Amino acid sequence: MTKAWLVLVVTIAVIGLSACARSDGGGRSDAATATPVSPAATLVPMTGDAILIETRVTDARRHTGEILGALLIGESAFCSGGASSGSSQGPTITTTFTCAEGTLTVQYAPTQRSLVQGAAWMVVSGTGVFDGLHGGGSMVAVFDSEDPDSGREVFTGTITP
Repeated sequence: MTKAWLVLVVTIAVIGLSACARSDGGGRSDAATATPVSPAATLVPMTGDAILIETRVTDARRHTGEILGALLIGESAFCSGGASSGSSQGPTITTTFTCAEGTLTVQYAPTQRSLVQGAAWMVVSGTGVFDGLHGGGSMVAVFDSEDPDSGREVFTGTITP
């Protein structure tokens, strides 16, 4: 699959998932209203490699999950069998993707009070093969109505060295 095709498919999926969000702000009543991470979080580099990260959230309250398949940067796959962990401070969530090749830490702040959430994200730091990377993009999370602490996340964007 070419990089352009991958970006197109993921973009369509993100738009489709975003359209499923309730416009009245309904959904989980215990979710906090969030503000953007920072103005820089919405500035995605115009050059660089596409990035795709898909996770299964195993415990939203503890910010734990697992990477589904692989973390893709351009046409290179990393992080097979990787995990995600994190924390939150106010509305800002910091997530670290831990892989055999290193770690990638990102920040984002969803603003929706529903089972479908989205936000701009940005790279905070990296180690190993992810050291020195910069960039960001958008993310969408969809939580299970039967178990709102589990769900799926998709991060897409652009990364530069």
